[in-house]
Amino acid sequence: MARLPPLLAASAIVLLLADPAGADPPIVVSHQADTVSVTVYRNPQRQPNRAIAFDTEDEDPEPLGGYAMIAETRTVDLPPGEAVVRFEGVASGIVPQSAIMLGGTLKEKNFDSRLLSQRGLLDAFTGQRVTIRSTDDQTGQVSEEAATIVSQPDRLLLHTRRGYEAVTCSSGIETVLFPGVPVDLTAKPTLSMTTRPDSPGGRQTVTLLYLAGNFDWQANYVMTFSPDAGELTMLGWMTLASRDRTSFPAAELSAVAGLTARADPPDADEDDEDYSEPAEQPEDPYAPDNIDISFDCWPQGQTAGTRWHAVLFGPGSLPRREFIAGSYESYYFGQYAEGRCDDDEDGCDREIIVTGSRISSRTDLGDLKLYTVPFPTDVLAQSMKQVRFMDDHKVKGELVYNILSDGESERRQQLLFRFHNRKRDGAGDPLPAGRITLFQPTTAGRQFLGETWLNDKAVDEDVEITLPNPDKYGITFETDEDDDTDKWTDYTATLTNKGDAATQIEVEFNYDDYTFSRFSGPVRRHRGAWQWRVRLDPGQSAKLRYRRTDPPENDEDDYEE
Repeated sequence: MARLPPLLAASAIVLLLADPAGADPPIVVSHQADTVSVTVYRNPQRQPNRAIAFDTEDEDPEPLGGYAMIAETRTVDLPPGEAVVRFEGVASGIVPQSAIMLGGTLKEKNFDSRLLSQRGLLDAFTGQRVTIRSTDDQTGQVSEEAATIVSQPDRLLLHTRRGYEAVTCSSGIETVLFPGVPVDLTAKPTLSMTTRPDSPGGRQTVTLLYLAGNFDWQANYVMTFSPDAGELTMLGWMTLASRDRTSFPAAELSAVAGLTARADPPDADEDDEDYSEPAEQPEDPYAPDNIDISFDCWPQGQTAGTRWHAVLFGPGSLPRREFIAGSYESYYFGQYAEGRCDDDEDGCDREIIVTGSRISSRTDLGDLKLYTVPFPTDVLAQSMKQVRFMDDHKVKGELVYNILSDGESERRQQLLFRFHNRKRDGAGDPLPAGRITLFQPTTAGRQFLGETWLNDKAVDEDVEITLPNPDKYGITFETDEDDDTDKWTDYTATLTNKGDAATQIEVEFNYDDYTFSRFSGPVRRHRGAWQWRVRLDPGQSAKLRYRRTDPPENDEDDYEE
């Protein structure tokens, strides 16, 4: 084999030492964002009559089902050439493939799940020297010795001067002391991006955009009837929830009203030879279940009641709630209220935190609506927040007792407050889907009436609010059969107001394939049904005769598959 001359060999060594081709690119850490905006999208699968599932006592809560688009502006100092930029403090529920960086020279991106935790430290220091501190249970004497972590997938195995040992198999409390924290290990969710080799470097302001799951929001309305039930005072709140483990202080917070569709990838054919079931991915790699680990005495069991001591890193589990742009109306959202005294304290009044008086602004996004909080606000981890988005509206409408009948009996009854969503009637704003808390005036003051819900309603659309407990209004619907044949039946229907107030009543005749005709009084076609409308004073009754014709029967001889 030919040998290089000594001078050339020395030059080659210098070149090899100076050649950075095999070296890892430098790491630049962005610890926090300069500014951040959070835009929350509603869970499209949750119906408006269901509240956001935010049970603080649930050890394994379901994901909220909505998501957020997060935009972070950060200032970074980049060296020339290729470098790894670590964006710490992104949302723990980030969808990594959705992330883009504007204003930088991007080569690749990674979501780092190497966490500053018990599991992350053991992963990082496997094969390296650590210190074992042991405390004797009986004497309290503390001793330390050097050890090497050999393996730790199922149980922690160490190599000490005595040989190979499994942690927790001695008679003391054992603590593993690590000499430092690896540069690529973090306690915060981190997105890494690698710049291109031709990057000029220097100070750059970049914008990081990405989607994150486990957010949700809904509208909450407080509505109060006038004494004659001909008018409704209405105001609206946005209730926003985050079950993410990252907080975003002083964020620009918005919510998008209306349903948006997120396309799922096409299903693969399971019969295809190339098909393989995708591996399950954790909903949140920073969740305690994905960080914490525990070890038993090797090969199995535990001796002498030993324990292994570890300090676990991670956010707290208790949610925090806050009310913004409030008034006394927020008191009625008891399910969200956070008190300032103990629950078992007698005579303790809950106090709502009020931090402002301005309401959210609205912007049109095509068929969607964007509501933005007009001042920076904290979007805290594991928290709920209420923001007022609609000021008091005095809406004119009518209270209607609605009955659906198949002609022979009553199929459904409901009490409705109906209005047209337009300015001249006191409304005229989009109404996002959500829950409604109803009140009514009484001689004893304003009293709780019940709860209901509302679907998304646009401007200039009819709105019907269903009130609870319609049977307490004393409206009865009875029918008597007058005549019948094999094909039709004649009925007389009787409406009676047994209540104590005059009531507008409407009966809709519509069921299966029956047809109705020969009405003895005025009726109208409404939403595909015949509708009989009448206003009854207390104790008053009204009658209507009509014919119900049975649906045609199929001739089995003429039936073809």
